[in-house]
Amino acid sequence: MTRRLNNAKIRTLALYCKKGLKDFITATCHSPSPRAAELVADYRRLPEYYYVGSPMAGYLFHDPAGRVLSICRFKRTRRIAEKASRYAALHMRKRLRQQSERLLHEAAEAPPPRDTLPAEIQRKAEEALMATIRDGGLRLPRLEMKIRDVVGAKIIDWGFGPDGLEAALAKMPGVRILEKEIHQGVYNAVHYNIGLQIQADAIIRAFAASAHRQTCRRRGLPSGDGTSDFEAFIHNGASELGLDLILTTYEELLESEIGRSMHEARIFRQRQEESLFGNIPANIGYIIEYLLAVGLSPVTEIDEIPIKLWGRYLPDTLSYCIRKLYGIPEYTLIDD
Repeated sequence: MTRRLNNAKIRTLALYCKKGLKDFITATCHSPSPRAAELVADYRRLPEYYYVGSPMAGYLFHDPAGRVLSICRFKRTRRIAEKASRYAALHMRKRLRQQSERLLHEAAEAPPPRDTLPAEIQRKAEEALMATIRDGGLRLPRLEMKIRDVVGAKIIDWGFGPDGLEAALAKMPGVRILEKEIHQGVYNAVHYNIGLQIQADAIIRAFAASAHRQTCRRRGLPSGDGTSDFEAFIHNGASELGLDLILTTYEELLESEIGRSMHEARIFRQRQEESLFGNIPANIGYIIEYLLAVGLSPVTEIDEIPIKLWGRYLPDTLSYCIRKLYGIPEYTLIDD
């Protein structure tokens, strides 16, 4: 699609951390805007201020002149877990409120205004809910917990606009626009939720021709069974994949990476708010991140999930459990 929109030779840059992306988009300023020039100059003066060490997994596509044409990224396991935690928090907040009001009623006290529950009542409500989960489990609404942007792409508009992008999408088989939203203000872009029909046979052929055996060995799987296992995985999965697609300009790309709507600054604010979510949503995030780490690690079996929904844990516990999956020793002053 990038080639179809820009009619240019395309070169690819693999991205492992944000430094690679931010360095590339500021190497040459492709905008006459004074604001763009100011952002680029500020970044070059002190790049470490702009979260350049943030890990990422994706690709940047550009032309021979160094113009960014598009960016594809895959959401990391930590971000998937954080998003699941936030979605769970929205659901659990309702249940905690109901439990708190029940406790207040039993104590013959009038319910306080919304979001002003006494701390002691909140603590008791969470303990009661944890006990309920421990005894009977927890079911979260599937639709509300769906994460739609595990795979994302950003298309840079060099003059074709939304009409040109939508015309290009319409010509691609198995592609449909599910939702479209226009953002204006701090963040300016056109946001699409795209449905991609799974071409199972083509994906399986590409996997069989790839060097997947090395990946299988690295993750503790028998390399000989990789193709058949993958084939079963694809055929048993969903028939359509969701893609988070953003159409933006070069100027707005700069703003989102080193300017007013910097992505990392928003993530930092979200993490500061995590303490408001409560233990249960935090534990959901920990469990999801741990299970995804199991899939990526050399370990193929675990005796139990070390984090329980009804428990209380520090982030250090999750870090320790993930390090164990990779056989990384714990350095202490105590000898075995």
